[in-house]
Amino acid sequence: MSRKPAKSERRERVAADKEGESAVRARLEKIQRDKRPRVRWQLSRHTAEQALVAISDVVPRPPYRLSSKARRRKRHKRLL
Repeated sequence: MSRKPAKSERRERVAADKEGESAVRARLEKIQRDKRPRVRWQLSRHTAEQALVAISDVVPRPPYRLSSKARRRKRHKRLL
């Protein structure tokens, strides 16, 4: 059975996490700064829409289609 960490231990862990996070953030900003001149930042509307579709988790539904029963009734009304 594990014991619950003391408040001071939690503060130290949070401080260490923040230091690590700031180091990662600084490294990421440096990489982005170095690559900025080589990356083309303009994006067409079509490309942006494709990117959003690619990263979305939602499966696009096919358009609504009337049931065969409704289509049969409509055809019958036209013939009247």
